[in-house]
Amino acid sequence: MAAFTRKDLSALLQKIENRETPYPVYLIYGDRFLGREAANHIVTHLLPDPKIQKQNLKTIDGDQEDPEQTLNLLRTYNLFPGIQIIRVMGSKLFFSKNVSKTLWSKAKEAYAAKDHKAAGKYLSQMLGVIDGSPEDLADLSGNKWKSIFGFAKPQENLAWVSDCLTESDNPGDSPPLHQKNNIEEKYISALESGIPATNILLLVAEAVDKRKKLYKFILDKGAVIDLSVDSGHSTGARKEQASLIKELIHKTLREFGKKIEPHGMDLLVERIGFHPVAAVMETEKLALYNDAEVVSSELVDIVIGRTREQAIFELTDAFAGQELGRTLLVLHRLQEQGIHPLAIVSSLRTLIRKLLLIRSIQLREFPAYSPQPYNAFQKGYLPRLKECYETWPDSLSGHPFSVYKMFCQAENFHIELLLTGLSDLLHAEYKIKSSSLPENLVIEFFLFSFFFFSASKNILS
Repeated sequence: MAAFTRKDLSALLQKIENRETPYPVYLIYGDRFLGREAANHIVTHLLPDPKIQKQNLKTIDGDQEDPEQTLNLLRTYNLFPGIQIIRVMGSKLFFSKNVSKTLWSKAKEAYAAKDHKAAGKYLSQMLGVIDGSPEDLADLSGNKWKSIFGFAKPQENLAWVSDCLTESDNPGDSPPLHQKNNIEEKYISALESGIPATNILLLVAEAVDKRKKLYKFILDKGAVIDLSVDSGHSTGARKEQASLIKELIHKTLREFGKKIEPHGMDLLVERIGFHPVAAVMETEKLALYNDAEVVSSELVDIVIGRTREQAIFELTDAFAGQELGRTLLVLHRLQEQGIHPLAIVSSLRTLIRKLLLIRSIQLREFPAYSPQPYNAFQKGYLPRLKECYETWPDSLSGHPFSVYKMFCQAENFHIELLLTGLSDLLHAEYKIKSSSLPENLVIEFFLFSFFFFSASKNILS
């Protein structure tokens, strides 16, 4: 069994450099950027001469691939001497409904980042497990969705799905190629019976179903490289993400002969978030910005900017989500950016007032409120609520999903807590204006008091 992780990749590359017999097939899966980088490293080590690499490397786009043709190419002797690599980027051989949830999550992340083309690509790959048209995806019933994709249909407006699929180069209007003519068995048969010794298959995928026979075969006869990173929000996941981003930053700076000071690293990681491509691009920007050997936190602050609105939104989102640790972290960054403490207080006051309004609405007898999916909120509860108002409150304007999210967050707050919070925030503002106490300590004290009171209310309720 040849299984490797990101930490083992250098050892695998060293084996290739030492001229050890290469595996007939390599499977790389996980983060798209890391997968592409790992594939490039393997190709460079197997074919170090650029001229030979140009003639002996065949790269295939998985979205446009016909796996039958790829298999025929794998069975064919190369016209040129030496190793021939057939590299498939975005292979769909390992897709099934068990990877649909991963593809859905990636599509939502891409859509949130306003990359509609990438979102459409992931949605098209999801459609690869069914014989259906793009329109079918949003119209599927909850039971049918669960049966096909293996997870519950999201309770949200799916109008964006059709828009993104329209922008995709691959609308997913045909059955998946890897399900035709038993292609998986054909690959196993070809690899078992033996392909030309100089041919190597390199498959790169973002998600795989580990229960597939081909995956198990490659794990036994070839090399499987797992570059997946937990994209969740748990403490462990965030530590893994931060570790990877820091590794990419250090590696990129080393290529320029530079380093970064610790505080600058923390600031850069916080501003980039978990975006490997952005980590490399922004680090290259820092390295090229000036000739200093050490990248300072001041340089990071100047070059890797963030708008005031984005930063304030992060603070209020963390506060409304009752995440004390993240709230304090974002608060610290706001203070470093020179945002005035009274602006922070004002933003928190506006948020608490909005939560208080929503919480009071939720306690009304009509229309009766209860936790519910987005579709029920948008089509049922929200229209009935608006009928009760001659003028809809400005604080509840905006997209229905944003209003729905605020209603969900407000469920976790007690009226007494919010009223006390407004009073304490007024005292905090008075201290900032009239006392000599450090402003950051005043706001931090308010946050600790608020979250402590919130926790005690939850315990007692």
